[in-house]
Amino acid sequence: MNIKIGAIIKKLRTENNITQDTLATAIGVTPQAISRWESEGGYPDIELLPALADFFSVSTDELLGYKLSEREQELADIKKEMDRLAEVGTVEERVAYARNAFAHFPNDYEVRDNLAVCLYHVWGETHDDALFKEIESLLRSVANECNDENTRYDAINTLITLYGEVNQPEKAKEWVNRLTPMKYCRESALSFGIGDGNTKFYIQDEIDKLTDGLGLAIRNLALNDDLPNDSSTWESKIEMLRISNQLYFMIYGDDLMFHHNRISFNHWLISTYQMALDKTEEAMESLEKMCGHAVSYDMSYQNDHGKHFTSFLVDTQIYPEKSKDFHELTEHTHCYYLLDRLQHDRYDCIRQDPRFVSVVERLNQYAK
Repeated sequence: MNIKIGAIIKKLRTENNITQDTLATAIGVTPQAISRWESEGGYPDIELLPALADFFSVSTDELLGYKLSEREQELADIKKEMDRLAEVGTVEERVAYARNAFAHFPNDYEVRDNLAVCLYHVWGETHDDALFKEIESLLRSVANECNDENTRYDAINTLITLYGEVNQPEKAKEWVNRLTPMKYCRESALSFGIGDGNTKFYIQDEIDKLTDGLGLAIRNLALNDDLPNDSSTWESKIEMLRISNQLYFMIYGDDLMFHHNRISFNHWLISTYQMALDKTEEAMESLEKMCGHAVSYDMSYQNDHGKHFTSFLVDTQIYPEKSKDFHELTEHTHCYYLLDRLQHDRYDCIRQDPRFVSVVERLNQYAK
């Protein structure tokens, strides 16, 4: 019997956040037996191998150390495809893929979390009770059991949103209280310095993250459900979005790189309110600014990875290198997505305007 089996059992058990007691109960042995196998003091009886393999959703070959790398590669490929579909897939495509991934890797918490998020988009349209319970169960298992902080916090945040949608504030608050207060986050702690000579970098890293967080928070304030979406609020919404844009310029100056994305989207939102207010000339100006920043963002994505921002407030920060895996702009540019938004009938009254035509033509030059 392959000597790796004890290490493999321990690896599978740890990755799935399963105790020795839980595993022992599931397959009918003592916790001491599990401990002995994992410390290479013995091996499980051969008749226990199918039960162990079924428990971890692996084959007996993988349990014995064969083809484990192939299965790990399969899981890695699945996660890459989940990321891709999250950006460009339809809801139907995402759900179908997520269910298939879950069938193959039911104990992987990222796969569970992804399935829950995909189903959440369906539930948002149907509000089906059975679907709600399935989503809730998946998210609770990830939130309660997953060791990876990013995945666990993602599940908690989705749970909070889910309970908010069904007006269950007490349940939402229960999960909110499991999150770390902002003042105790990593970036905040590092910004006070830890004696490694990188304090300026840490402070600027916090400034960078706080700026984007604040910019998005101001945008969300304009879009929040508690603020009536009617003519009494449209002017104030426009002002909020302009303040969000001003924030990015204040911190980054003209060297915005990635943040052209935020400003471009804000200008598009501003144009929607201006159209509603019948301020078509102002809307055209906003659309032209949207277009300029959209093109700048797409060009920055192509040319600026690895470069430092030039503002003295963030000049130790860089536009990160391109991911080796999928990124939103791998298949479509930002200009592509904005062109789709301009198909809305709110723009029909200016669709033949030469300035609008010019915006569409320029976006088309960079759309793919």
